[in-house]
Amino acid sequence: MLTLIDLRNRHFIAEVKRIMDSATPGAALDLSRVAAQAALSPAPAYYCTYDYALRMLRVLRHGCLRLSRDRRYALWLELNARSERLMQSRGVNLPTALASVLADGHASQYFIAPTTALKLVYRYFDFQNKKLYMP
Repeated sequence: MLTLIDLRNRHFIAEVKRIMDSATPGAALDLSRVAAQAALSPAPAYYCTYDYALRMLRVLRHGCLRLSRDRRYALWLELNARSERLMQSRGVNLPTALASVLADGHASQYFIAPTTALKLVYRYFDFQNKKLYMP
C-alpha cells in the first residue's frame, strides 16, 4: 500500500518526467530548474490525512501554528483559505468544508522544498541513460 508521501513522490516524478519530455530534444537539462518547476506545478492532491489537516487548521486558526518551513505553512494557509471560502459560500462547518476541499484535491503546488525536490529527481534519474524511471 502506498503512503501519502509515496503517492506524492510518484505524482511529482510524473510531473518532472512531463517537463523533461516537453523540453527541446538534445537541449541540456538543468535538473535543479526542472525540479523547482515541477515542485511549483499544480498537484492533484494535498497529500495529508483529514484528521491531521483538521488538527493543523485548528492550531492555525488559534494562532498557535509555528513552522520554520515556509512550504508547509503555505499548505495550511491554502487549505484554510479554501475551507473558509466553502464555509462562507455553503454555510458549512470547518470539518465539512475541509473534507470537501481534500476530496476535491487540486493543490496549487506540491509544497516541496527545492532541495527535497532535487533529491527526489536525483533518486529517480538514471544518469547513464539520461532518463527518469518511475518509482
